[in-house]
Amino acid sequence: MSRFVSPYVCAFFALTACSFEDGGGGGGDSTTGTSGIDTVTASSSPSGGEAPTSVGDDDATGPDSGPADSSGDASGTTSAADSGTDADTGTSATGNDPGGPVDCGGTVYACGDGDDNDGDGHVDLNDPECTGPCDDDEGSYQTGIPGDNMDCKQDCFFDGNSGQGDDGCIWSLKCDPENPGEFIGCEYTGGNNCENSNPPNQTEECIMFCEQYVPPGCDCFGCCTVCPDDGECVDIFLNGDPECALDNLDACTSCTSQIEECGNPCVPEECEICFGETEPPEGCGENECTDDLPCDATADCPVDYFCYLGCCYPPPPG
Repeated sequence: MSRFVSPYVCAFFALTACSFEDGGGGGGDSTTGTSGIDTVTASSSPSGGEAPTSVGDDDATGPDSGPADSSGDASGTTSAADSGTDADTGTSATGNDPGGPVDCGGTVYACGDGDDNDGDGHVDLNDPECTGPCDDDEGSYQTGIPGDNMDCKQDCFFDGNSGQGDDGCIWSLKCDPENPGEFIGCEYTGGNNCENSNPPNQTEECIMFCEQYVPPGCDCFGCCTVCPDDGECVDIFLNGDPECALDNLDACTSCTSQIEECGNPCVPEECEICFGETEPPEGCGENECTDDLPCDATADCPVDYFCYLGCCYPPPPG
């Protein structure tokens, strides 16, 4: 038996289909996506000490919070929106824009804001006192971030946060006879406990995580070898005396380098640019890099990497 379909029913379905084709069936704005969050446009505005502004909704982490696991306010920094960093993912929205800032986990500090903050003629990561993008003080070797690397048991110094939770690294300042922690309340004590608190070898987890961020000539815990043009090389702790700088090495506190346990030795004979220097050794052409990623500027590096001491480095977590 054949089926009969009323022409009125056919007309009804035809009209319904047209209404969906005209967009009457709903859907989001194609320019904003289903989340309704507008795209953040990158801004090249440097921090310059201006008060940072929050980005996105009220649940987003504010710029005053500073890096993860660090205490205090991150004053004088730039927020994710001002730095061109995606507020949701924490990844750099400036990519490899040579005119854009270099962020540390979504925050732009003095060593990545595009300004010569200390007026010495060196901008950001070209400044010999900058330890990386997670550094808010171009004028000294201290990072200038409140609470950063102020622990007696140091973790990975160059990852932009304090605490062993994400790296598994540990080195007790109280067990270093050079007394590098005297200015942060971690004076040398020595004693039998030191052998227990400082394992003879760092874990593989620590080495794999931290060494990728360490500049040539430094160990994983902020003890770096600096060789001035007119003097002998010295090992200095970066978070020692706040007056410690390239032109004031006498103010720096000494440290016992752990570079053989965890770190990045510098070999000038291989044309590496060592920490505290701005040019490769005399007679060198293109400098050598551990990962074979030499650069003259951040634009030469893979996306989201930054150029530091002539080599491309991955972005620290902050």
